Amino acid sequence: MIYFYKGKNNILENNKKNTHNKNSDKEEDYKNIIHIIQKEFSKVLDVQNLSFLIGAGCSSFLNKNDEEIGVPTMQPMAKEFYSNLSNEDKNFIKNEIKININDEQLEKNLEKFLEILYAYKFLLDNQAQDIKKISNLINKTKEFIFNKCNIKSKEVIEIYKKFYRKLLYRDNNLTKTNIFTTNYDIFNEIALEQLGVIYTNGFTGFIERYFNPSTFNYAYAEQLDLNNKKWNVIDNFIYLYKLHGSITWIEDETTNALFKIKEIQKPQFQEENNYMIYPTPMKQNSSFGSPYSDLFREFQKKLMQNNNVLVTIGYSFSDEHINNLIYQALTIPTFRLIIIGNYKSKNINKLFNLDDSRIWIIGEENRLLSKLRKMKFDHFSKQLTFKDFDYQWTEFCKKSNEIPLHFFNKFIDEIMPDMEEEKIEEKIKQISKLFMGQ
Repeated sequence: MIYFYKGKNNILENNKKNTHNKNSDKEEDYKNIIHIIQKEFSKVLDVQNLSFLIGAGCSSFLNKNDEEIGVPTMQPMAKEFYSNLSNEDKNFIKNEIKININDEQLEKNLEKFLEILYAYKFLLDNQAQDIKKISNLINKTKEFIFNKCNIKSKEVIEIYKKFYRKLLYRDNNLTKTNIFTTNYDIFNEIALEQLGVIYTNGFTGFIERYFNPSTFNYAYAEQLDLNNKKWNVIDNFIYLYKLHGSITWIEDETTNALFKIKEIQKPQFQEENNYMIYPTPMKQNSSFGSPYSDLFREFQKKLMQNNNVLVTIGYSFSDEHINNLIYQALTIPTFRLIIIGNYKSKNINKLFNLDDSRIWIIGEENRLLSKLRKMKFDHFSKQLTFKDFDYQWTEFCKKSNEIPLHFFNKFIDEIMPDMEEEKIEEKIKQISKLFMGQ
């Protein structure tokens, strides 16, 4: 079921003829629903101050074979990491740290695993014990995460390019769009460069690029009239803020630059010098140091602007520091928050329960999950072995090829309007009225 909540009011329910969705096999009903959402969202693209917050859910997608393409999400990432551990590491984890990686909390969550490793290292360090083994395991985990983020999936890049193509149709007289992301990967940068879009990510220089937050106050302009010194800000320009750092950022202590953070072209893992906020107990504290303090200050500054809209997609609202800044922005009457996501997920549901009409939540309940809840699993499993059941369920999922509306690629295809086509249609209507003498 597709939903579009403003507060707790699902505006799709207000018009009964549009309450049907794609599951009803009535294509016209589905188009009507999409048209309602698209029409509302097109108004968002016309606001003066627009920002997007892109989370980890935008760095991968499932293809037709139900294979995850791009940067894997936490569950498959954890599964692969544990399966590649050496027997020595497994014994150390089991006998020394005394945790079970098959535990429900750990087997699907590499973040929780890394938290425990750091806590154990802190304990050993305070007791003046040898921390070499635990440090090596922490570095292995960090390197694994780094390498998983250091990929250049053509399919994911194409999705980002499609996103920016539609975004660039915004009115040129409006302020330029801000893109905030918690992702370490460089899908945004590659997509923008392949499209020929000029952007700033806080770094200056050509041969050697160093962080300089003042660049976020700059805009690229073209000179229109040499005699009158008339300038105009270029049309295609994006501000990109990587709140948790990037695989291309390292610390360079040899430079005389004010900020020691350097952007490199060929990312490689370095135990101490990479600038990425890993999921650790110190995650929030890490964001208070430079360059993160500068980036979060920019995030806060943009959110506090009048008539500002923040659109989140692929973001689970699990980062306390980011959430606090969003909550502060909600104290401003003109601020609006648009969440492209599942309103039933734990953290998003807290915002849903505020019943604030300035908070929009757009998405779709996965029909497969709904069917799974309704299935009489106990009765079904008695007739099949677990292996048979697992196989049949996987095949059913593949055949259905169902993608919820709040997934990044579906959001771009269905919700983000093609502004150029809309403008052309509007001009045609205006010309038609002239011919008809209206």
